[in-house]
Amino acid sequence: MDIIQIGSFTILFKWFLLGVAILFGIVLIKVLLLRLPNREQNKAIFDLLTNSVFLGFFIWKGSLLLTEPSLVIKSPLSLLYFTGGRSGLILAIIFSIYYFIYRARKLDISMLVTLKYGLLFSFSVLSVYHFLFATFVEDNFIYHVLIGIYSLTNLILILVKRILSSYKSFFSVIVLFSFYKIILSLVLINENTVFIFSMEQWFFIGLIILSLYLWDRKLQ
Repeated sequence: MDIIQIGSFTILFKWFLLGVAILFGIVLIKVLLLRLPNREQNKAIFDLLTNSVFLGFFIWKGSLLLTEPSLVIKSPLSLLYFTGGRSGLILAIIFSIYYFIYRARKLDISMLVTLKYGLLFSFSVLSVYHFLFATFVEDNFIYHVLIGIYSLTNLILILVKRILSSYKSFFSVIVLFSFYKIILSLVLINENTVFIFSMEQWFFIGLIILSLYLWDRKLQ
């Protein structure tokens, strides 16, 4: 199954799976926050997370203006039916991360705590999405299973072992995951490249560089 028809709307099945994974991530974070005593802080973190997700969605939809400007000019309603694809999704993630960190710095909450829940959300979405993809889509099965297992492992370690005790540990998790993702995609997936790497690989290379730059710096 490549597409899903909902009334007059047509959506790629992989984007539907991503939507399910995002919904799961939001619910998980809500449940985790409900277990903590400070309701005001919990609400601030949850609102920041959901606002970042919604911002990312609208940027993803609007990125069609950049990826397919001629289509939008001919049919403005295409913004309702189509997205900017994978390139638009990467752009949406970048802006969502920037917004999340920018707004988190203005909250009267520990930046490390806020980043922890952002990372928990990310790994929950990644693990669910890749497991769903491996289950329902017959494409790059091993790649998606391996990414799903690694994401789930990180999620469990953060929850159980409390491994995010400092900014260095936070950025270590990001760097290790980024290297893992890049290596697996180079070995198991054939993608269109831009100067050797694909757009997704460049994104994770950027995450590695940014993480190393912020390694010893305080974000708040």
